[in-house]
Amino acid sequence: MLDKNDIINKFLEKALKYNQTHNLFNRNSKEELKKDVNESISINRFITNKSKILDLGSGGGFPGIITAITNPGCKTYLLEKNTKKSYFLKKTIIELGLTNAFVIDKRLEQENDLGIFDLITARAFSSTNSILDLTKNNSNKKTQYVLLKGTKKTITEELNEINTNNYIYEIINTEEKPKERNIVVIKKTNE
Repeated sequence: MLDKNDIINKFLEKALKYNQTHNLFNRNSKEELKKDVNESISINRFITNKSKILDLGSGGGFPGIITAITNPGCKTYLLEKNTKKSYFLKKTIIELGLTNAFVIDKRLEQENDLGIFDLITARAFSSTNSILDLTKNNSNKKTQYVLLKGTKKTITEELNEINTNNYIYEIINTEEKPKERNIVVIKKTNE
């Protein structure tokens, strides 16, 4: 039986091969993808006891596939509207034997019936305010948002748009070099 690192390596090989003909992402080597893996793994500290996770705009599988591999006790739902990317995700889930990962191949609409999630994550999906707005139907007071974002300056501008009476947030620097990357953790206030 393969361990998590072996499964991640197998995933990276599949992703790079598929990317050659289907342009999933702008990466050309396993070394470049390992930064994406590390960033994806950085959200695991927020997943403790989380049973149902929604990854918005899963694209090439970051962080969704990595989350499913490294958190086998959680159900991870990968939302992807792009047909070629959702096909890749479905095929990869089957080939890697990830029984805890599920692809939702549709566009995220505000009035959706996807259900409630314990954790909602996204990487390069949309603005923070837009994510909160689009997932109102998918969150409750216990839902936590863990968003992989860029610079603190850009994040601060985005966070100025959210209603701080309804949400509290924290910006955590991932210390990724050379580009600045941050995690934004958002929760609903208890009001």
